[in-house]
Amino acid sequence: MKLQPNQSNESRQQNLINQLTGYWAQDEWCFRYCPINDDTKSYFGKTIYFTCRSPTLQAEMKYACWQKLKRKEWKPKTLWAKAYSIKLIGDWLSTLSPKLTSLTERDLKTLETSLRSYLVNGGFWKGRMQSKLNSNQEFQEYQWSDELNTLRQIYKIVFEFYDDRTEYEKDVWDVRKLGFNGSPAKSSYTINFAQITQDWLLKAAKIYIKYSLPLFSLGECQSRVSTLRHFSNFLQHQYPNVKPSKINRPLILDFIAYLVQAGLKEDGRLCTLVRLRGFLEICAEERWADVPEKRLIVRKDLPKPPKREPRFIPEDVLIQLNANLDGLSERIRRMVLILQEVGMRISELCRMPFECLSQDMQGDFFLTYHQYKMKKDHTVPISREIAAVIQEQQQVVREKYGQHKYLFPSPNLGHKGEATKHQNFSRAINQLAVERNIQDVNGKLWRFQAHQFRHTVGTRMINLGVPQHIIQKYLGHESPEMTSTYAHIHDQTMKEEFAKFKGRIVDVTGRAIQPEEILAEIAEGTEAVSLDEQWLKQNVLAQALPHGICALPIVQKQCPYGANRCLTGADGNGCTHFKTDSRYLDHHKEHLERTNKIVEWAQENSQSRRSQEILKENLPVQKNLQRIVTGLEGGSNETPA
Repeated sequence: MKLQPNQSNESRQQNLINQLTGYWAQDEWCFRYCPINDDTKSYFGKTIYFTCRSPTLQAEMKYACWQKLKRKEWKPKTLWAKAYSIKLIGDWLSTLSPKLTSLTERDLKTLETSLRSYLVNGGFWKGRMQSKLNSNQEFQEYQWSDELNTLRQIYKIVFEFYDDRTEYEKDVWDVRKLGFNGSPAKSSYTINFAQITQDWLLKAAKIYIKYSLPLFSLGECQSRVSTLRHFSNFLQHQYPNVKPSKINRPLILDFIAYLVQAGLKEDGRLCTLVRLRGFLEICAEERWADVPEKRLIVRKDLPKPPKREPRFIPEDVLIQLNANLDGLSERIRRMVLILQEVGMRISELCRMPFECLSQDMQGDFFLTYHQYKMKKDHTVPISREIAAVIQEQQQVVREKYGQHKYLFPSPNLGHKGEATKHQNFSRAINQLAVERNIQDVNGKLWRFQAHQFRHTVGTRMINLGVPQHIIQKYLGHESPEMTSTYAHIHDQTMKEEFAKFKGRIVDVTGRAIQPEEILAEIAEGTEAVSLDEQWLKQNVLAQALPHGICALPIVQKQCPYGANRCLTGADGNGCTHFKTDSRYLDHHKEHLERTNKIVEWAQENSQSRRSQEILKENLPVQKNLQRIVTGLEGGSNETPA
């Protein structure tokens, strides 16, 4: 769009020219003398020449380049690498003057077309083919020109300087200028109303979003505007002359059909209709638009919410990912490892505070981070391995940045003090998937989404038999319904098998144990308020036993019997804290078979001292394994004599 400022052209242009003093007012910028510089030496003797014959256009170019450096959106070496492009743009602008005195007198698309024609006709066009990875894990090629890209950025700076409207009057809002920060982990800070073409709808939309911004997230506000863009496009094509007061049920029904034809899925249509209903009703209540007061979108219009299925990462894909972590930077690699264990949201990981680790009296680690969606801090137990990963990252940050707010700072020097962006993580991990050919079982390249790791953690816990209320607490869900998504992964067979496992848990003597007994044993000497976290730490994050679980009370710092003594204990009767279930039956049978052979050999060679030692060590193991196998196969639930 062309700018229609409140000030006169002469006044606003003079204001811009007055900003340029000293070095920045010169028509030749030598890198050596630039007031804003870094340690780059490669452009030390290079000079940028501003060649436009129009004094006002020349000033606009210099002002924009200066501001890009000042804001740290360009590094000095970036600007000096554009020296030739800046000269070409200046030469092109000279051909447009004196008719053109400011870039903002024409819209950007018109200027781009003119510059492209100038470059092609003069033999200067050097558009390069570049590629970008799309959501189908395919590289899409597009033509990129440094001259056109530089023009766009110069135009944006100049447009912003001349645009003296309030932010709320503009069609694109920068929420940072309105006092809202958005998400530090995202690069998006704008709300765009430009595609809303009806004057009444545009006016009401701006009032509605101004009302919404203090109450809802930037993402929600952007989604609300997206809904209104859908509605505006529909009205423009099917009801171009309709007045807001004439919006009725037939129109709404046509809009519902339009959403289907536009390819929106059930959940997309549901969200769009709910948001539009909210907009129309509050507009009627507050008189922001002359729309009918009666409800136009009713419950039966809303598509049934689709059954939510967990979007977990298959185990074979995870194995491939972990085998290829060397293809990621250390920063992204550590982020992947943390996501795989903790299952936090990517926004929570990107904005993880630097000081996030703590230890309990037993020396085990806990991770504390802020759940922005739930507006609360959240603490979960983590393994020592992941604690070590976090400590490594902390050390890297200390060495590179000194003190920093975030555990994962943005690597972009122009974003000093900011967090790593979502897009950086997604781009890196999907680039790896393509480069290392990470595929699913059908041979299709896997497309990673950060939230898949959260679903994977929840699904894995369900499959391990972790109670749903523990998973709810671990993931920080507000309601059981949020967690139940992961429970749907079980088909009927898996449910039946899990019920069997839960129904036959035995101790080292083969006696059937109820899960409640294990919880009580673990909780001995522990404060009730911390039981869930400690139980989770004991059963999910510290499962060191390959053939069962350890119900050693949490207050015990270490096993009193030493390593690998579950089946013998101190007196040969086995450890009373050891518990196992039907999942490990094959393991116990195999172990018993090997033990039987060892005992048989030792008995045949009973005269040697070594044989006596072997019998002493293995007879208790044999006895306890026989009890365990009998108990798991459905034998007596009573403790054998």
